Amino acid sequence: MPTRTGWWILLLSTVLGIFGRLVGGIEFLIPGAAGVAAVLLALLLRHLRPSQITVKKRLSPLRVRAGDSARVDVELHNHQSRRTPLLHVHDAVPGTCGFIADVAPIEAEGGVARASYRLNTTSRGLHEVGPVTIRDSDAFGLAERKHVIPSLLRLIAHPRIEPIGQIPVSSAEDTLLGKKRRQALGLSDEDFDGLRPYTPGDDLRRVHWLSSARQDELQVRQPRPPRHGLLSVVIDARPPGDAAAVLDVTTSVAGSIAASVLAAGDAALIETTDGRSTRRVIGSSQLDSLLDFLALLSGGSPQIHAAVPSSSGSVIAVSADPVLAGDRTARRNFVERLGARLVITTDAENWGADGGGRRSPGWIHLTAPNQLGALLRSDSRRSLEFA
Repeated sequence: MPTRTGWWILLLSTVLGIFGRLVGGIEFLIPGAAGVAAVLLALLLRHLRPSQITVKKRLSPLRVRAGDSARVDVELHNHQSRRTPLLHVHDAVPGTCGFIADVAPIEAEGGVARASYRLNTTSRGLHEVGPVTIRDSDAFGLAERKHVIPSLLRLIAHPRIEPIGQIPVSSAEDTLLGKKRRQALGLSDEDFDGLRPYTPGDDLRRVHWLSSARQDELQVRQPRPPRHGLLSVVIDARPPGDAAAVLDVTTSVAGSIAASVLAAGDAALIETTDGRSTRRVIGSSQLDSLLDFLALLSGGSPQIHAAVPSSSGSVIAVSADPVLAGDRTARRNFVERLGARLVITTDAENWGADGGGRRSPGWIHLTAPNQLGALLRSDSRRSLEFA
């Protein structure tokens, strides 16, 4: 199609041609016809000789925290036997004008042009980059051809995480081997489940000699697997907790708690009141799987699903419902329904406004970022087992 310059030349040439026809002046008809011919010739060349360009894009990193940025590298490869014309490149980024650049002619037969830009995020969620639109014009800028290349990249922006340190979750009492049985076997001084026959290569220091004498064969202590505490963080997705701005706050709180639990070596999972859930994970290396779930979380339901909570571990509930924040009876009913040890309410509508958070037994109310850590650590036991 004609460029802006091409359209102006067409318009001016048409006016000259009409004027020359009316007055019978050939000196107006010739430049008018030449202008129209130049634009038509440029259009024909753009149609018959389109640029052969491929695009490669790379995103680094693939995940960021909300408010951080990622780097996008763009490579344009020329596969034709001649130099490309001037290229106008536009990489679409929803919510912005995208990345726009003019690329000088690329050398023939494998020539490459490179560019990069920063992709900024303001909130959690999935950010798609692309497609790439390339417009190549002729040498005089009269006509251009548009190429849309479906080169998509996806950036996941995790919710903001507040560093609150390592807060362990008290594990349940081991019921596989009772105290009386351990004492009867003479095992009370070791952290193990039982005995097994000796096999070559076992450490002789782990041989239980008393049991070996009774069995007439060597018996080795069987180490007991570690018992980890388990915390389920339940996000209240009932209205108004289903709004995107509210979820930005509640997912940040939930993610901060999960990160501190995993850093302490315990297990965690995240659920919503409408029944959505992550799998149970343990260790900080597994945190990204929980944050991916929180980054993509949207919507909700006015009812609490019957299967929530789905785990037998400790429960912390996070809600932005103003009724729970102001009504003790409603808060108690909510806690009893979920079997929660602690409920955290947030003033999401006025998030970040002046006013400190507060705490009472079994309840924390947050009004701004960076309050959660201090209020959690105010418990002298430094554990998420709250009364």
